[in-house]
Amino acid sequence: MHSGGRRAARFAQHAFTLVELSVVVLLIGLFMMIVVTSTYFIFRDRETLKGTARELAGFLENVRSQAAIKGKTYKVEYNLKEQQYFAWTPRKPEPGEVLDAEDDDSYVAGGFFELPSRTNAGGQRTYTCWIDHIAFGDGSVAKDDSVVIKFSPKGGGHWHYVYLTNNEGEFYTIEISPFTGSADVFPGEMKPEEPEHLK
Repeated sequence: MHSGGRRAARFAQHAFTLVELSVVVLLIGLFMMIVVTSTYFIFRDRETLKGTARELAGFLENVRSQAAIKGKTYKVEYNLKEQQYFAWTPRKPEPGEVLDAEDDDSYVAGGFFELPSRTNAGGQRTYTCWIDHIAFGDGSVAKDDSVVIKFSPKGGGHWHYVYLTNNEGEFYTIEISPFTGSADVFPGEMKPEEPEHLK
């Protein structure tokens, strides 16, 4: 065999076959698909968290506005067990009836909003983001099944922070001002400033 034939035989022994190349390309494609898919879900869940925080802040702003416009106390209930929030609005009194703003019978529940969720392969519902806990201006924290906040007709609200999180451990914080009742959204887990009497 002349030298050219020997070189060709050696090259054939060390070169990739078409099947081997196809397998490599297929594996690279699968790896890229996994990376792109996981990145997409992380991005989607992050955007869901941000959007949910803005929706909740808008809801709180609307309740505050209604309390100021109607001149009556409104309430918001956060149900951490069922992962939903809704408003308690003053009901219309019957003829001759005088309603007491402190009496629960004077209110009607409405405007229910559930935190976003999806159904997994096993048919179980899992939340894509949820209310982790609620903190107050005095430094206390509530993780109860239900937390009720009042919005006064003068425009103010009970000073509190709502913490939303997702499976990636990311947080968005909604701060409700005690003076105006406005709801501001911040990325991250913003901590309430320590009250003066605790410093």
